[in-house]
Amino acid sequence: PLSFTVQSSDTISATLGSQQLQIGLIAGLIGLGLVAIYSLLSYRALGFVIIASIGVMAVITYVLICILGWRMGFRLSLAGVAGLIVSIGFTADSFIVYFERIRDELRDGKSITGAVEDGWSRAKRTIYISKSINILAAVVLYILADATVKGFAFTLGLTTLIDVLIFVVFTHPVMQILARTRFFGNGHPLSGMDPEALGAVYRGRTEYRAVATASQGKAARAGRSRGEAERRQTIAERKRAESLASADQGASRNGEND
Repeated sequence: PLSFTVQSSDTISATLGSQQLQIGLIAGLIGLGLVAIYSLLSYRALGFVIIASIGVMAVITYVLICILGWRMGFRLSLAGVAGLIVSIGFTADSFIVYFERIRDELRDGKSITGAVEDGWSRAKRTIYISKSINILAAVVLYILADATVKGFAFTLGLTTLIDVLIFVVFTHPVMQILARTRFFGNGHPLSGMDPEALGAVYRGRTEYRAVATASQGKAARAGRSRGEAERRQTIAERKRAESLASADQGASRNGEND
């Protein structure tokens, strides 16, 4: 008959699990700090909106996990901590989509308030689709995976739902309020929505930059092409072109004298 022989056995205390949990939480804080630094460098003052939204999301998530642990016996495992860490990146991705849509509207020449509204209209569909995919993946993992992965799937799905809620009831209303302030509404360079820095047509509440016409654009492209061709000429070709130009000038002068 088939038999197994024990080669070795190890006993792991609860202290090791608590240490791993602490390491996971520290990794989450490091990831949150990196997201905050990136947000401030890329979006200036808008980065504080990202930080505030993630902070509100963290508070709501903590409260819900505490309630679930109290009422339903939920325990946060290492896989659950991994789901929380991954959710930080998913949340930051939603902000990037939203703010880049706003900047696209500013580049098209719209006002700050108009860019916020139109940017939200364009971004929310993309955000809803991406969050739906995240929730679907979390549901599939929770149903098909074993117990060690269920914690990851549960926290991922929970934070995704909270992310959508925060976006609708907190982030977008805050952006609407900020767009009406002097700092953001006038496009301060540190606001992250400076039309001039973004290369927008819009230059204030009533000023617009003159847009180059098609003929001007063609002339500019032709000038650049000629300059590039002249730079690529050899010395002999350049001397020949100069001699031909001087000969043409001499012929034109002789014609004028006649």
